[in-house]
Amino acid sequence: MSLNEKNREIHIKKLTSDMSDDFLNYFDHDAFSDHEEWSYCYCLESHLGKEENDQYTDIETRRNKARDLIENGIMNGYLIYEGKKVIGWCNAGDKSDYNPICKNPAFFTDEPVKGKIKILYCIDIAPDWRGKGLARLVMERVLEDAQKEGFSYVEGYPFTDEKFSYQYRGPLKLYQAYGFEPVRKEEWVYIMRKNLDKEV
Repeated sequence: MSLNEKNREIHIKKLTSDMSDDFLNYFDHDAFSDHEEWSYCYCLESHLGKEENDQYTDIETRRNKARDLIENGIMNGYLIYEGKKVIGWCNAGDKSDYNPICKNPAFFTDEPVKGKIKILYCIDIAPDWRGKGLARLVMERVLEDAQKEGFSYVEGYPFTDEKFSYQYRGPLKLYQAYGFEPVRKEEWVYIMRKNLDKEV
């Protein structure tokens, strides 16, 4: 999927094991260039349990763990490119592959059967590209792929605090715009779901 914006060619590519360098370079230099305190992230929150996450405290260890997850096909999602440069990332995949999510009662909707629920866990756009419609573009790609892949639902977990400055799970209005319905409201996130079976 691509979008030609002011003669800039934007591509969304599904993450594969040979794209780990592109992913890491994005998080090394661009993802949090305006929030250095978050530079250790490497999008591990959704794949590490709390105890393990607390153990992975330095950037190099977290970086290596992210590479391992990508190259072993455990971390999934989409890289957004302008030409050959990565300008954004979306963490999205089969809910059953996200152990901390499946074990957390706050995120429970159905038993996490393989191939049933695809989740959009995180959208990170490089500072210079925020507010240009890239989140919508990647949302459309996630929904399109989920339909093709035979998932019944897509879920997302936007923050209940809509004034929080960094809506890295995507703002609530993004999910509403694409027909997601609220399952319930937790203390700090909404559980939003789109029934793809209704789209057929």
